[in-house]
Amino acid sequence: MIFKRKKISSGKTLGGRLKSVRKKKKVTLEQAEHITHIRVKYLEALEKGDLNAFPSRIYALGYARRYGEFLGFDIEKIEEDFKQEFGSTNIFSSNTHRPKVSLPKFIITPRLIAIIAIILAVVGIISYVGVSVSRISQPPPIEITAPKEDTVATQPVLISGKTQDTAVVEINGQLVTVDDNGNFTQKVELNIGVNIFEITAKSRLGRQSQKIKKILYNPPGNSPSTSVQ
Repeated sequence: MIFKRKKISSGKTLGGRLKSVRKKKKVTLEQAEHITHIRVKYLEALEKGDLNAFPSRIYALGYARRYGEFLGFDIEKIEEDFKQEFGSTNIFSSNTHRPKVSLPKFIITPRLIAIIAIILAVVGIISYVGVSVSRISQPPPIEITAPKEDTVATQPVLISGKTQDTAVVEINGQLVTVDDNGNFTQKVELNIGVNIFEITAKSRLGRQSQKIKKILYNPPGNSPSTSVQ
């Protein structure tokens, strides 16, 4: 079925008035297209009153409103004249098809962004708590960084190492300070011969690890009688 235009007794049709005003304003169809973003072929169809060039009456009315607003017409008057001339039934032309609108399967909205942000925050908190609990529940690692040699000729010496920053460290039962990076250092006195140091690191949950450091103190002039095994 095609659009049928009613006879207008008051003179010019809506399209005729649009065209007349456009020419009076000395605006070309190309200029109107650039500003209204309505293709020239549709502007020409509006001016001719040929609604069969449009996919539907809704398209035609929408374009007529936009075009009329651009030319300075009253929007309500445009709608009234359009309905009077073409009727109010939403009919599709026989030589055109209703355009298929493919809606995006996934639409990003502010609400969706907020939900994703909350989910990421919760996941981050859970991950942080999980890592923290894992660190606390596992025996703290101990790395002895000094002295490098097992045999020294001078004393006192510094026993240094690294562990978790939350661990409690003791050397032969004596509490040692651990800094924010997990480093610890303790000055110790040596006896001639092999000195054995027991280094322990304990987590907040009581999990404990231990390392043994043997240092042979052999001052100058002393005959070495033993070695570190």
